[in-house]
Amino acid sequence: MSNRQRRDGPMRQPPGRAQRRGGGDRKPREERWSELIEVATDVFYAKGYDAASLQDIADRLGMLKGSLYYYIQSKEDLLFDVIKAVHEEGLASIESLAAGEGNPLERLRGVIIGHIEHECRNLTKTAVFLHELQALSPGRQAEIIGDEHAYRRVFVDLLEAGQQAGLIRAEVNPKLASLSILGSVNWVYRWFRTGGEFTAHQIGEQFADLALRGVATPEALARLQQPSPPASQRPTKIAKASPDKRPRKARTA
Repeated sequence: MSNRQRRDGPMRQPPGRAQRRGGGDRKPREERWSELIEVATDVFYAKGYDAASLQDIADRLGMLKGSLYYYIQSKEDLLFDVIKAVHEEGLASIESLAAGEGNPLERLRGVIIGHIEHECRNLTKTAVFLHELQALSPGRQAEIIGDEHAYRRVFVDLLEAGQQAGLIRAEVNPKLASLSILGSVNWVYRWFRTGGEFTAHQIGEQFADLALRGVATPEALARLQQPSPPASQRPTKIAKASPDKRPRKARTA
């Protein structure tokens, strides 16, 4: 079995562990593995990857440092799994939004808002991903983000679909536009504060509106700025009864 295959499951068997344990196939409990990933994320966030040690992580878990090698072979193994988990969770979130209802421009707006909300709910994870991705080897970085940068691909696909639908200006370069959008929304974690002046949703809406103004056609923008009123505020049509449907008087005996 390849190293990649061993990492795909929720309770991945670290490379070489079976050989060290004499060919046994016992796997770590899912709960313990999840706890290890959570603690490692917090330690990498607090100390930075270079300064953090496996001993720091073992101490937080209340276990011996040597016991960590049941799960991993190195500190980089652990960072790889932390960053991979963060990336997959965020990617699943925006892919779900991108596949939702509405035209490409509406879905792009939803993806930007959803991405910022997810980022603000996961500030520690986001910081570790953005700060420490470069600490991994180029091969492992590519294994996580893919050659086409899967995250950016979601935005590029929506922008291209918007151009095909005549909602996004033809002169907009989808790749550059996606880099611009991601560059701005990915910086939110640096200054967002829970309970601060703005909620994550307010920030998402503002950033989405700014981004769409930069790429959308005037006609598409005009439609976005005139949303349909909610059902509770729409006038109710009262149908007139046709002559043959009016209630008839009861016959008298």
